[in-house]
Amino acid sequence: MVYYSGHDARNEYVYKYVSDAAWDPADANRPGAEYDRLAIGNKYLDNGTLYVARFHADGSGEWLPLTPSAQTRDGRTLAAALGLTDDDVAGLIINTCDAADLLGATPMDRPEWASVDPASGDVYLTLTNNSQRTAEDTSPTFTNDGERLEQRGVGYDLAPTNAANPRANNEAGHIIRWRESRLPNAFTWEVFVFGAATDDADNHSGLTEMNQFASPDGLWFDERSDGQGILWIQTDNGYDGITEYTNDQLLAVVPNGLDDIKGAGPVVNSSNQQQLKRFAVGPNGCEVTGILLRRIKPRCSLIFSIQVTGQPMAMRWLKTLLSRLAVRYGLGRLLL
Repeated sequence: MVYYSGHDARNEYVYKYVSDAAWDPADANRPGAEYDRLAIGNKYLDNGTLYVARFHADGSGEWLPLTPSAQTRDGRTLAAALGLTDDDVAGLIINTCDAADLLGATPMDRPEWASVDPASGDVYLTLTNNSQRTAEDTSPTFTNDGERLEQRGVGYDLAPTNAANPRANNEAGHIIRWRESRLPNAFTWEVFVFGAATDDADNHSGLTEMNQFASPDGLWFDERSDGQGILWIQTDNGYDGITEYTNDQLLAVVPNGLDDIKGAGPVVNSSNQQQLKRFAVGPNGCEVTGILLRRIKPRCSLIFSIQVTGQPMAMRWLKTLLSRLAVRYGLGRLLL
């Protein structure tokens, strides 16, 4: 089994966990039945390999194994670079962020939700925003008064743009997607859609007043037997270019109905942006999150959550603030 996750922090990483045990259909959820679901979870989660992603400018990518014997960029093993014994997997996992630094993973614009298209197997990931992304020709700076990324407990504070995160001061965020390769630990990727206000100079997806959005967060596929599954996108916005026009929202698009663009992205652009539709808008000061489609023939109900309604923006970002303070004052980097 495969699990994808993003470390929701500026200039952190995208991860994939692959269980040693292959999926057994007998372990699927059985509503109403009594069985040990924790034991089933342990079967897949106790033993496996964690990987971190590196995105290349040519649209290829690779999954770097976070194992004690993995080679760092300077030729050491991860275990040696982190001061661990050769078999200390637990110590490596505790130092996941440092391990990803040492392997040369790609720092991302706050990676959050991931969702897999059940028809194609493509993986979609929201990159919410990044006010600490600087221009391509700038030098990075580091947390905890660090001088270089290889130091323990040091991460990126400011990081220059890269191919997968191409906009400096990325206030509006974007969504990427990738497809796993038949080659071991390889994938191909592209930008699916850029968030933006209609009149932004970097509105690369050509969004209009009918579908402009920022800070994509929640992401979920509505599976359909004909391969025309809907990708639902939920926002948690703080970008003034959008908040002046609309509140946080729920958008919908059918990726299988868009042209398959390779190497030129974004997939959603001025020629097809009308396929991305605003479905619902939340009340003032909210975040739209959590989604479920409940089918009871001949009807179905779409259920989603509205949270932190009416709270000041400072309260909404309290978690981010506390995380940054923890990093700044030497409490380590939090993998949330």
